[in-house]
Amino acid sequence: MREAIDRVIETGELEKLPSVLQGAGMPDVYYAVKRIVRMSDHDEPLLHVAERFASCEEAEPRHVACGLIAEAYLQDPEKSVALLYRLVDDPDWTVRESAGDACGRALRNDFDGMSEVLREWRTDQSDSVRRAILIAVIKASQSRTPGWGEPLLKLIEPLLVDRAVVVRRNLGPFALGSAMLSHYPSITFEYLVNWSTNTDEQTLWNVAMAFSASAAPPLVKRALIVLRKLSLDERRYVWRAVAAAMWKLGRKKPEVVRPELARWLEDERRVHVAREALRFL
Repeated sequence: MREAIDRVIETGELEKLPSVLQGAGMPDVYYAVKRIVRMSDHDEPLLHVAERFASCEEAEPRHVACGLIAEAYLQDPEKSVALLYRLVDDPDWTVRESAGDACGRALRNDFDGMSEVLREWRTDQSDSVRRAILIAVIKASQSRTPGWGEPLLKLIEPLLVDRAVVVRRNLGPFALGSAMLSHYPSITFEYLVNWSTNTDEQTLWNVAMAFSASAAPPLVKRALIVLRKLSLDERRYVWRAVAAAMWKLGRKKPEVVRPELARWLEDERRVHVAREALRFL
């Protein structure tokens, strides 16, 4: 397949690329993006190519479009954002993933400008558009750029109350837990503590689920301070999230979590949370 990709790119027959890429895996899609970017004799701007591919019926060229936008974002941020807005709401979930990743790369290349765009997307009617903000934050946080931690957390903050399934599933466990708590642990923990004083149950769910992620075990003793408080919440939606965090923490740090749960078993206010967590330990 890569020989065919090379052939259509080298001969300038990019209109044939969608048919060549039919059934291609992501490694071949990435290869096509790199080859197009490396072309030294193409006359058509990358974003024009991306625009054509973004309108193809097949998913593979739309993946290529996402990759090209990420590469050429700084050439025309306004046009790039318009294309990304379409692609993050694509019918194909794999294309939405690629578009979200492209948003993250744009955020890394133009933090202030893309942050402003993502702030506007927070009130978009599409769940997928709002979810793309979280994918972008996850990608941008991987750079561990000093000074980005708090702005990224503030970018996420208004979405804490968002009940859309695709938003909440990517917010607490992944954007906060796997990404921010891993790459910016101190400031993220401070924000989690602050958010834990909220009364909104979706916000508290996100806080609890952040401690269910892979970055939480090193912070287990500090996490327990927050989870003890949240375990007293009588709303099932909240305390079950606490139980989920406890059993996941317990698998990594049983010497800390099991004694805590044993104490909860003796506390009538927390016994149901402890029993739920212990079912999985």
